[in-house]
Amino acid sequence: MNDQANAGQGALAVVTGGAGGIGRAVTAALAQDGYRVLAVDVRDDADPAAHAALVADLGVPEAAGDLFREIEAAYGLPGILVNNAGIYEARDFFDYDVESYRRVFDVNAGAAFFCTQALARRLIAAGRPGSVVNVASISGQSGSPDAAYGASKGAVIALTRSLGRALAPHRIRVNAVAPGLIDTPMAARIPEDRAAGYRERIPMGRFGEAAEVASAVRYLVGADASYVSASVLDVNGGLR
Repeated sequence: MNDQANAGQGALAVVTGGAGGIGRAVTAALAQDGYRVLAVDVRDDADPAAHAALVADLGVPEAAGDLFREIEAAYGLPGILVNNAGIYEARDFFDYDVESYRRVFDVNAGAAFFCTQALARRLIAAGRPGSVVNVASISGQSGSPDAAYGASKGAVIALTRSLGRALAPHRIRVNAVAPGLIDTPMAARIPEDRAAGYRERIPMGRFGEAAEVASAVRYLVGADASYVSASVLDVNGGLR
């Protein structure tokens, strides 16, 4: 039986990193599908389609539990989670210190880990299904000049594979999208010479759009992907 056949009709979805380029596009796409979207970010700048904008620093591990307690009390229990919170430092390997390294991992991988944990506990206790989509990156598959970023996104992919299997018996699907080069403010931090080199290597000859990533997310959270779990969907224009 498809547990999410009518999920978009007023169902509650949480999008972390909701003020970023991909986060805003995902918020708009899910709202268009009928979800009530709670956009979470360190700043209050969600897409106008959001049902509400919540402020939280999910790079602090304890923040996830506090966030989902607040959400359940004020809005009810979400059935959808898009773990999109992320930071990109564009640092050289030797420029990282312990604090900056930990911050990248805490935001990019830790937030996905603890937000999924907080929601899954509640869904299992309530006997309800759910769908989680993690926003990884091609950098987690092929590496990155920013080694900490690439490693953190590789951790997101491993987390997706692990939880996609572990939570499937509870009717909670966990998948990921792995964007390539996407035209967002985060991508604008890539040095221009490096960006030009990437563009030349992309078979489709261009950077992707945030809305194209959002389309992949809306597929994975919805009923059409009801038998999909522990999968990573590339959205990269053919780049390898």
